[in-house]
Parts: sequence; C-alpha cells; structure tokens
Amino acid sequence: MNAPMPRPRPTVVRRLGLGLALLLAACGREAAPDGTAPTPALGRSFELPDLAMELRFIPGGSFWMGSPPDEPGHAPAEGPLTEVKLSRYFWLGRTPVTHGQWKAVMGSDLAAQTQKALPGNDRAAQQLTGVADDVPMFFVSWDEAMAFCARLTARARAAGVLPKGYEFTLPTEAQWEYACRAKTTDATYAGPLALLSNRRSPVLDAIAWYADNSSAGYEGPGWNLPAWAARRHPGAWAGPRRVGQKEPNAWGLEDMLGNVSEWCRDFAADTLPGITVTDPTGPAAGSDRIVRGGNWHSDATGCRSAARAWNSPEGRSQFIGFRVALVPRAP
Repeated sequence: MNAPMPRPRPTVVRRLGLGLALLLAACGREAAPDGTAPTPALGRSFELPDLAMELRFIPGGSFWMGSPPDEPGHAPAEGPLTEVKLSRYFWLGRTPVTHGQWKAVMGSDLAAQTQKALPGNDRAAQQLTGVADDVPMFFVSWDEAMAFCARLTARARAAGVLPKGYEFTLPTEAQWEYACRAKTTDATYAGPLALLSNRRSPVLDAIAWYADNSSAGYEGPGWNLPAWAARRHPGAWAGPRRVGQKEPNAWGLEDMLGNVSEWCRDFAADTLPGITVTDPTGPAAGSDRIVRGGNWHSDATGCRSAARAWNSPEGRSQFIGFRVALVPRAP
C-alpha cells in the first residue's frame, strides 16, 4: 500500500574536566574560553558519539538555486534561477536521521510510526520495510521531525555538549540545496543527468537509491515500485535502504539524493524568487512544507539537486525522512 507521494507542483552548561574537554575537541567541539561549554569548531565535523551522529561543516557562500530550462526533468517550480547568498556557516547531518537515532532520542520506533501513519489498518505491521538501526527513519511528519530537533537540542545542552547560541533544526530549502550541490552546478553532484528511457540515469547508480536500482539485492517486506518497462533491476519490491552505502558528495554528505526524501524548514512556494536573496527562509506562511532529494521510489528526474516537492506537515510517508542541521542562532 503506497502512501501519497510528496506533491510536486508546477506552477546546560557544565564545567568540563581536562579529559572531557580533550575528548570533545577531538569530536569537533572546542572548549569555550571560560571552559564552561564546548563550541562547535569551524571547519570540522560536529559529532554526538552516543548517537553515532556526525554533522559535516558547511561553509557560507553563494550559489545558483534551481535549474535551467534545458536541464532534463526541469519543472517550472525550479525557476527562475535565483542567486542565493548564505552569510553564515552551519552543519548538516552526514546521513538522514536513522531508526536507531530516532529511538534513542524519541523513545519510539518505526513500528509505532507505522501505526500512526496507517491507523486502524490491521496490515500495518506488514508495511515495515526495515527495522535495522541504520535504516533512515520514515513515516515521520514535519512536526515530528522538528520535535526531534528540539529534543536533540535539549538533550545535547543537558549533556554539556552544546552551548547556548546553537540549536538543531531542519535545514532551510536553500541550505539543503547548497549543501547538496557542494559547489557543483550540474543536475547531480556527480555530474549531468543523461536520461535513458526518460526515467533512468547511470550517473545516479553510484550516489543514490532510486526506483531503477532500489530493488537490487532488496530483501524482506516492501512496497511496489513503478512498473516501467526499462527498469534495469528485477524485482517489484523495494523500500528505504541502510544509510551510507552510496558515494558522498564533496562535503562528505551521503544519501542526499534518493533513499528517502527529506523535510526542509520552509513553507512551500510555487516558484523561486528569481532575484538575488540572502539567507532565504521561504514564505512567511503557508500550508505545505518543502521536501527535497527524491527517494527510493523516484525516477531519475526526481533525484536532482534542484528537484522540488512539498507535502502536508502532518503527513507521514514511507518516502519521507529528514536530516538535522546545526545552526548558530541569528543575533
């Protein structure tokens, strides 16, 4: 049973002993000058070892957001091309949040989320495609993803590993695309999207799980894949795959394209601004929230750096997960 696809539209502070301070510095955190709270170290990954969570440092900079009209799969929602300037650095999860990380922070699991997504369905348990700790979390609404970020912030501060002035949250749409591209300008961070049969592209095989390859070696329960005739791999069933099996982009981010689509912080807008903007956060209000990156059920054109979709923030889908950003709060 398939849940609705994301809808594309056209138009504490704690004193540290020396040993702990050294440990935190080795994990991408440096003791503050007063020795009270560690500070994320610029240019280095930030780690939460107890969760096996690594966030990669993303420098500020500028990029062209969206896609040109001649890019395969281009949609009106990806234009007009917009020059975006990000004035502040941030950190972004190396992978989407995993089932194990979700359980540790939220105290629930995929089985519970499946019941929420399919209330009253006596076959809900059969919709679980994988329960390993390193499978990306899915069946998570936007509100629940933000609740995870808030709880992670409180948890890290209570443990003395995050100072005031920093918080975990979802990335903005601009932060997501900038981090995904990692200074590249093609349709994917591995190169241009050369389409085969309008749905397949060899460039994605090394970097993404998508509908053309997500059945390869897949075992266990799953969902139906799109039945296009030219799909390369046999098998009609697939689902989210263990994170970190594909090649990362230049900034060390994995599964940015494919596997699970990812919630962003912004309300959805039908088009991009088309002007030069600095630190955009999307519309001030709206109904839907942005979803990025494509997933194991997407065709090739849905797994591009510029591809945009959105969904109701209350919605839970087998296709949608999220990754965490660590940001300095605006002054």
